[in-house]
Amino acid sequence: MERIGHYTQLPDGWCVVTLKDLCENINGLWKGKKEPFVNVGVIRNANFTKDFKLDYSNIEYIDVEQRTFAKRHLENGDLIVEKSGGSDNNPVGRTILYEGKSGVFSFSNFTMALRTRNNDIVLSKFLYYYILAKYQKGDMRLMQTQTTGLRNLILDKFLSMPIHLPPLSEQKRIIDRIETIFTSLDMIMGSL
Repeated sequence: MERIGHYTQLPDGWCVVTLKDLCENINGLWKGKKEPFVNVGVIRNANFTKDFKLDYSNIEYIDVEQRTFAKRHLENGDLIVEKSGGSDNNPVGRTILYEGKSGVFSFSNFTMALRTRNNDIVLSKFLYYYILAKYQKGDMRLMQTQTTGLRNLILDKFLSMPIHLPPLSEQKRIIDRIETIFTSLDMIMGSL
C-alpha cells in the first residue's frame, strides 16, 4: 500500500469507519430484581476460551428480568466483548463471535454485545477477525484503565477504533482465506 504522509491509501471500494458507525453496542445483564423472572444462560468472561471461542460447558444460569432479557438477548452473529476483567498478559477487549440461536442466551455486565446495523455493509465474522487481529497486535493495551487489579475497556477509544473496511465480496474472500488457513493448521496440529 502506498503511504501519503501518515495516511495509508486504501484500495478502491475500501473505506475507513469505526465500530460505532457499524454496530450498536448493548450492555450486559445484572441479576433480576423485579418479577417476572426468566432463567437464562448468561455468557461471562469465563466462557471465553484462550483461542477466542465460546465455551458452552460452564454457562451460568441465572434469573433475570423478563423485560430486560427481551432487550438483551444474544442474536446469531453478535460479537461479545469483554469490557471488565483482563490480566497482565491478557488485556480486556477479548472478543468472541456468537454463532448460536437467537433469544436463548444473554451476556454478563462485564461484557457487551456488538450487533452490526447493516449486514449489506459489514459481516460480523469479518469484524470478529479484524478485532482479533487488533487484539493480538496489542492495540487493546492502549484502550484500558486499571483500578485495583480490575481492567476496564475505555469504550470511547474501543468504539472509535478505525476499521479499514473492504467491500462485502472482499470481506467474504478474507474470511474464507483465514478459515482455510485455520483448517490447515488444525489438521497439522492434529497429525503431530
